[in-house]
Order: sequence, then structure tokens, then C-alpha cells
Amino acid sequence: MAIVEAKSISKIYGGKKGIEHKAIDHLSMNIEAGEFVGVMGPSGSGKTTLLNLLSTIDRLSAGFLTINGSDITKLSKEKLATFRRKEMGFIFQDFNLLDTLTIAENIMLPLTLDGRKVKEMETKLAHISNTLGIDGILRNRTYEVSGGQLQRAAIARAMIHEPSIIFADEPTGNLDSKSSKQVMEALTGLNTEQHATTLMVTHDPFAASFCERILFIKDGKIFNELHKGDQRQNFFQDILNVQSMLGGDTDDLQTIRL
Repeated sequence: MAIVEAKSISKIYGGKKGIEHKAIDHLSMNIEAGEFVGVMGPSGSGKTTLLNLLSTIDRLSAGFLTINGSDITKLSKEKLATFRRKEMGFIFQDFNLLDTLTIAENIMLPLTLDGRKVKEMETKLAHISNTLGIDGILRNRTYEVSGGQLQRAAIARAMIHEPSIIFADEPTGNLDSKSSKQVMEALTGLNTEQHATTLMVTHDPFAASFCERILFIKDGKIFNELHKGDQRQNFFQDILNVQSMLGGDTDDLQTIRL
């Protein structure tokens, strides 16, 4: 079953002197239930725009988008906000956790907004924090824990309400190599054990090598697609090769640390 179905979607921005820029150009793609898909591409390729369109943060200029069976293009602004809150989980590069709350309160925020009962929230919190190995920091504030722990807390918050899909935007972008590995192993574990459907935008080939499938974007279109085989090392090398063909940013190739 496809969780995301995008058919010939486009996003056009108005430029200076009336010149339009087509950030996404008639792109079609599906994400099946339980898939872990990565999106890569050089700066300006449209990968972040694609994430924003698929996660309904940005509106389509053209095309059709279905998420978990719902036609997104037909939902009102209010219904779309509710749909996003219930059906989606978000992980950001800068964590987006609130300093005024404890780690536990941050993680439970989606359930609090949903009006869930305290006992249910505590049960779900115990399960997800144990799965991600962060039960020891639940009473801490955000400034008392490491970047890797913050990102795992952000993953817990994205997962706790059991969304149909998780959208991750450069989740390892602010982390060192050790924390990046922990975060990617956490995401992979959730994908494997709980079949958490995940779409991740990244410029980091190391992070991308944890995905099952990579879509490479160039000029708003799909340039190439890679599938992971049995060997992550080979998949990592294939990713580097495609990046080299794309001629991406110089920093796109710097994180070589398998």
C-alpha cells in the first residue's frame, strides 16, 4: 500500500521581473508503507521543496498528492492542519524542542495537543524512550543533554502518536559523526521494528546509506534512483558515485565515515 502518491506535482515560484522558477517540475513518485526513502541532490535541486510539498507545509502549483488515501489537494486549510498533526511526524535539523519543557514533556507534546489521557501518554512515553535509549534523560531540560540525545528525543516526539509517515529534514546536519550514527541507527531500528514509513532529505552520504532507497533530484526532477542491496558499504559507494555525477556541493562529499 502506498502511503504517499505524488502524480506530476509541480511548484512554481514567482521571480524577479515576473520570471518564474519551477522548483519541482512534474515529478511523480510513491512511498510504500514501511519504506525508508532518502532524497538527495545538490543545493537548489528542489529536495527541500519536495519535502515541504509532500508534508503539506507548502501547496502544490499543479499535480495530485494522496497521503494515506486522502487527497491532500481537496482539504481546507483547517482540515489540512489537523491531518498534518495526526498523520505526520516531523524531525528537523535543529531539533525544534522547547527549552521551557522537560525532554518527557517535549516528547508527549503531540499527545497533549490531542487531549490524550495521562496514563496513555505515560505508557507510550515509556515505550518509545526505552526503544530509543533515552529513558535516563526524560526529566532533563534540552540544554542539559547532548545533540544526539536531543535528536533522539525529537524522533520520539515525531513517533509517539504513531503517524502514517515521518518526514526528516537533514536530521544529522548538526551532529558529530558518533551522534549521527546513533540517530541513523535509531531511525533504522524504528523503521525495521515498527515499520515506520520515513522520508528523509539529506546531503550526507553516510546518513543516506541507512535508507532502503534513494531518490536523487536535479532541477526539480528525479535524476536517478538507487536501491540498497545486501551491502551498505556498496550502497554508500554507489551514493558517492551518483553525487559525483550530479556535481553537487563540495561539502556533499566530505562526510566519509562508514
